[in-house]
Amino acid sequence: MNFKKIIAVIAASAAAVATLAVSATAYDINKDLKTGWSASTVIPGEEFEGTDENTVFTITFEADASLAEKDGHNYWCIKPMLNDTGWPFIDTLVGPTLSDGKDSYVIQPEETEIKFTIPAAKLEEIQVAGMALMGHGIKLGTFSYSNSETVAPAAEAAPAVEEAAPAASDVQAETVAAPAKSDNPRTGVTDIVVYGTVMIAAGAVAVASRKRK
Repeated sequence: MNFKKIIAVIAASAAAVATLAVSATAYDINKDLKTGWSASTVIPGEEFEGTDENTVFTITFEADASLAEKDGHNYWCIKPMLNDTGWPFIDTLVGPTLSDGKDSYVIQPEETEIKFTIPAAKLEEIQVAGMALMGHGIKLGTFSYSNSETVAPAAEAAPAVEEAAPAASDVQAETVAAPAKSDNPRTGVTDIVVYGTVMIAAGAVAVASRKRK
């Protein structure tokens, strides 16, 4: 085998290893949770090995859009639980939106996946016990994770917008505006008295000036 063939074999082997490394993070769930809350499945704890609180986990699914026309069943959700006694609900996932009842995570019928991170303390428990899954109106596909993605916490409802206070310039305009000319408080008798006083003073000055001459 010549040198070029050896290089080609090494390159092909490296590509195969890389492909294996990528696909090794995918776990096939393939479970229809339907609508009766009787179906469930478990992702083994070993599938979470090598992950941490910064790892982004992804669960793919298909939502049953026909439920939109079925009263009492027109909702979609997923319920991840610690695979331990009582199956306690994991309500600390970062990314998805909690339902109003705080007992599952809301899914929209047009969505095809849910992404989340897991706090370190809870992840340690899952790595030992595994994660159990229930839900409503979805068929689970695969479970995978990545250390090169980020996920933002679910957005909270925006607070009610308060009515804006009037601008300072507007307040000043309302409280300090000059009175109209017709409302001038210095009109009438007071103005006449002041005018007369000024004229008398001017006359006195003129008389005193003549006497000095």
